[in-house]
Amino acid sequence: MKNLSLRAALIIAILIGLLLPAAINSLVLLTSQLEQSRAQNVRDHQRIADILVLGMQEPLWNLSPDAGRPLLDSVMSDERIIRATINDTTLGVFLSASKPERRTGHVHTLTRVVSKQGNNIGTVTVELDDGKEIAAIEQEQHLYVGAVILQVVISLGLILFLLNSRVVKPMAELSRQSLKLANRQLDEPFVWHRNDEIGQLGHNLETTRQSLHAMVETLEQKNLQLEADILSRRQIESALRVSQDRYQRLVESTQVIPWDANASEWRFTYIGSQAERLLGYPLTLWYHEAFLSNYLHPDDRHLAYQLFSEQSMNQELEFECRFLAKDGRTVWVLLMAASRGEGALRQLQGFMIDITARKQAELELEQYRHHLEETVEARTRALATANHELDTFSHSISQDLRGPLRTIDGYSQVLREDYSDKLDTSARNYLSRIRGAAQAMTTLIDDLLSLAKLNRSDVRRQSIDLSEISREIIEEFQLLQPDRQIELSIAPALVVDADPKLIRIALHNLLDNAWKFTVRQDHPRIDVGVTHVHGQSVYYVSDNGIGFDMAQAGKLFNPFQRLHSDYSGNGIGLALVQRVVNRHDGRIWAKSTPGEGATFYFTLPAAAVLQPPANQLIG
Repeated sequence: MKNLSLRAALIIAILIGLLLPAAINSLVLLTSQLEQSRAQNVRDHQRIADILVLGMQEPLWNLSPDAGRPLLDSVMSDERIIRATINDTTLGVFLSASKPERRTGHVHTLTRVVSKQGNNIGTVTVELDDGKEIAAIEQEQHLYVGAVILQVVISLGLILFLLNSRVVKPMAELSRQSLKLANRQLDEPFVWHRNDEIGQLGHNLETTRQSLHAMVETLEQKNLQLEADILSRRQIESALRVSQDRYQRLVESTQVIPWDANASEWRFTYIGSQAERLLGYPLTLWYHEAFLSNYLHPDDRHLAYQLFSEQSMNQELEFECRFLAKDGRTVWVLLMAASRGEGALRQLQGFMIDITARKQAELELEQYRHHLEETVEARTRALATANHELDTFSHSISQDLRGPLRTIDGYSQVLREDYSDKLDTSARNYLSRIRGAAQAMTTLIDDLLSLAKLNRSDVRRQSIDLSEISREIIEEFQLLQPDRQIELSIAPALVVDADPKLIRIALHNLLDNAWKFTVRQDHPRIDVGVTHVHGQSVYYVSDNGIGFDMAQAGKLFNPFQRLHSDYSGNGIGLALVQRVVNRHDGRIWAKSTPGEGATFYFTLPAAAVLQPPANQLIG
């Protein structure tokens, strides 16, 4: 080893040291694989949660756990899923599945909100395990870490050995001899028996020692003095440069513009570099004596006199003024100043802040306030005109349609009564159909007008009894069809704060539906009652009629939407009910099973009570 050159020894040490980056690179790759696997798990976790959110909207909305069970079972087929829970905002746990035996690593939990029609109806929570793949990568990573550590230890040992034998010890000897030179110990010769580069350097050092032996004392003294002077000067210059740079960065990094001014000359002696961006003028122009008189707004120049006059001596001033920018803009500035000194030595110092945006906002706000009342008045007149035109149009349409319908109905009745003996059975049947169609059209016109008037009618709330109104409506139905026997259950004392006319319209249509769709039942039944959800009263009208498919529930409250074409009706009734409930800040919905009846729920919140979120009611 002693015969190796210094260059060869360093090459061997570097080659051995190159093994370390390869090992580190392998470790980085394993770490990257682990992070990619974790990232993939996160993406899969989010995707599974998104699938459950989309798939559970209809089951949660319709309160149908069986409809969501297949999707939940499909999600649980993934071996990484530990648990999946679907919660209804009102009812709590809606669906849940758990596989705790799958847990082998870290468990990550993700919760998403399920929304439908703008309402939060539930949450989905999915717990996912890191899986065996990440555990295997981590184990392989640990093995690589151990191997790298062992390789580092061996490599460092070899490198230290080579450097110690070939570099460190010779360099220590050179250092010791150099210290002798520095300490002016030049009488002892430097002996070297090596032929490599360091040995050659030692021989050169001996030559230098011999050459410097005669003059070292004088040169060393001068050199030490010169180095001391240079070092001191550099330290002072560095400190000044750092201080100047720090001050400049501090000043120029803010929106506050510092300035100094000579009060006797009426000019700036210093201005921050931000001033150039403020008005667009070069900084050199700011130092002119006539700058303020030329570029300060004419209406604000009296403030400059106030600032530079002797009355401001030893005072702190603050005022707003306007400057004329290079591009023609008017720039508002908040100017703060403090006066120091007296007479010709008086100096002004302060800051300028751009407040143009704030002043523009104030002016716009003032203009908005001036025009707001006119705008409101104009829109109120336009709304009143539109409502009047709508009323006129509705009245005109009603009269123009009702007249021909009454004529058709009247002539059909005349034909049936005066020419009954001349008409055969088919002709009389046709006349009956014509009269029925005309009367249905008249009813439809009345319902459409009622639907249009509901949105404009005032809600006059008072305490009313839904139970009493329901009994009166059922009595009217029984008078018209006395042969029908129906089981009726009406909860007592259903007192609410609502408009009696509007509520009677809503109950009439709900009970009419129940009365109509139970006509084919052997034992028809109608229930009117109330339930409570989270302190909210929820009223309902229930029957055991033919019901409907919940897949068509979205059409219930749309005008002209009829789910059963073989029953009479025009599809306006439930639309009227929804309008009435909405006018009372309530909500209406329905639940049904074909062949097992239907239940209509609705809320009538008190006027002073805020309605709870829709997803907290019965879904």
